[in-house]
Amino acid sequence: MKRTYRNIVDDMALQRLEAEPRAEHPAMSYGQWIRTVRNYLRMTQQELAQRSQIPQSHLALIESGKIDPQIGTLQRIFDGLSCELVIEPQPRRPLSEILRGRARKHCAQEAHAHHGNHGTRRPSPRESRIRTALEKRTDEIR
Repeated sequence: MKRTYRNIVDDMALQRLEAEPRAEHPAMSYGQWIRTVRNYLRMTQQELAQRSQIPQSHLALIESGKIDPQIGTLQRIFDGLSCELVIEPQPRRPLSEILRGRARKHCAQEAHAHHGNHGTRRPSPRESRIRTALEKRTDEIR
């Protein structure tokens, strides 16, 4: 596997993802955001559709959640609302936990391939050493 290196900008972005936990409230859909901002600006669907260069019927379907719009369509709609569309990932759990799980899975596969599966019910002293080595290797890979 090719090793990739992060730069300082990558590190800053990853720190931001780790520092900002997911919001406690349920996220609004794009359609809900569009309707909320449009209503606040006292704009009709027809006005927004004209500004966005999409059919009003299509806008109505997006607002009602009946269709899932493409990113380009969302950009045009939010541009029509004088808003920037920002899309960024929000990890479901800390990235460090995800990375550790991936490393542990990799190590378990290595250990299985190297030592095989003996199917014993009670861990032997050898298995305890293997488990300790597995945790150490997981940390090394991380």
